[in-house]
Amino acid sequence: MPIALAVYAIVMAVIGYPKYKSSEQSMYQFWGVLAGTILLSVILHFILKRREKNRDKFR
Repeated sequence: MPIALAVYAIVMAVIGYPKYKSSEQSMYQFWGVLAGTILLSVILHFILKRREKNRDKFR
């Protein structure tokens, strides 16, 4: 799931980059959303790993 979220964010960034580049919208917003999504996918990865370890521990 985290990998799918990261791939989705990267694909959407590639698609949306020309829009941000040509318009008056801030590139900081573009990079901020991209970095935030990647960061959340990394955090989700570690949370799911921890849940898996805890589930295996109590089996």
